[in-house]
Amino acid sequence: MKKPLAPPHDCPLCPRLVAFRKDNRRLHPDWFNAPVPNFGPLTARLLIAGLAPGLQGANRTGRPFTGDWAGDLLYDTLLKLGLAKGVYEERADDTLELVDCRIANSVHCVPPQNKPLPVEIKTCRQFLSSELETLPNVKVILALGKIAHDSVCDALGVKKSAHPFSTA
Repeated sequence: MKKPLAPPHDCPLCPRLVAFRKDNRRLHPDWFNAPVPNFGPLTARLLIAGLAPGLQGANRTGRPFTGDWAGDLLYDTLLKLGLAKGVYEERADDTLELVDCRIANSVHCVPPQNKPLPVEIKTCRQFLSSELETLPNVKVILALGKIAHDSVCDALGVKKSAHPFSTA
């Protein structure tokens, strides 16, 4: 099975995000502080698309939605639905495993104020596109938020008007 394209540990593509990452490395040298890899099996039928790593969550731990309130809510829900197994302990080396589910962010590096610029979203889309191209079993994509929704639509080459974003 072909692996999706992923940004390197010291991805140089977005100057603002590189500078922010370097500042965070100086402030928190024990944190992950790199592009956060996607999480879950490549054979998954469900893809959850997020925005970007949280500063004190995934940017600290190195796993999407791990170590912050959003992850507490997401992983508790996935465990209850049988889409995860093991124990979520807010760190990447816990026993949590995703079941038939994978998580990918629209932007792999933490952005200042959790707000990536449009050019950063577009630059990182190559990784989301590769992810979508190499997941043979995905039947459902759940986008968490408008930016993730729009990025998924752009990566798939579909009109947003044909797939409107909804919070319901």
